[in-house]
Amino acid sequence: MKIVAFTSKEDQELNDLTELYLPCPRSSRRSVYFHDKQGKLYELKKVTGPGHGAVRFITPIDPLFMALPIIEQASKEGKFRSLDDIFSRENVNIEVVANDFMDEEALAEEYSKPIDVHRLTNITGFKEQLGHLCDMKEITSNLFVYKLNEENALNWLVMKVDAIMSNENFKKLFEQVTKEQDLMKIEAVYTLSNYINQGWFNKLLTKLDLDEKKEELGDITNYVTDVSPSAYFKRVHPEERMLDAPAKVRL
Repeated sequence: MKIVAFTSKEDQELNDLTELYLPCPRSSRRSVYFHDKQGKLYELKKVTGPGHGAVRFITPIDPLFMALPIIEQASKEGKFRSLDDIFSRENVNIEVVANDFMDEEALAEEYSKPIDVHRLTNITGFKEQLGHLCDMKEITSNLFVYKLNEENALNWLVMKVDAIMSNENFKKLFEQVTKEQDLMKIEAVYTLSNYINQGWFNKLLTKLDLDEKKEELGDITNYVTDVSPSAYFKRVHPEERMLDAPAKVRL
């Protein structure tokens, strides 16, 4: 049995969601996300239980996670650029997982599949939030250009780590055992690493002064193989589509 569940108390209808194909901010693989009429972005995660049971959770995602690697790519020359220039296909590096059955033509087809990064700018509040990642310069009335500010981006990621650490469910994971504060913090970073690539993960560890301590903390989560506490979640890719008539569960 497969179930689709909204992680929101608000009533939601699957038919109200529009598919977006965006690069996963962690893996750069082309993945399916959703956009609703209220201007919010959602991701689809899968939990596979015993046997063949699976639940797909539709949960909100901060679009700045999607924007960060794109803005980083667009800012490599150190120039301010318009939103149309930044959120274009040329600034998206899609990773295609090839197999033995894919020839050059099949690979080229995978690389040429549409990517909807230009539609990120239509998400409610997106433009106003870009100051968390960018320097902004007004060139004419209400027309801005943008360039990545790495320090701003790291400060924003630190705020995300703090938010995870203050989450009551996350704190309960550490109630029964004596853990160093640094271990709790690094587990929060690993939780966040679902949404950042290896480069930003390493920069964040350094920013939090955890880069040298991680080896001393002993049994911690591994970035590559086990992103805690979401190890059972698997990001859904376009090949893994929703059922025509899934059951809906409100949480």
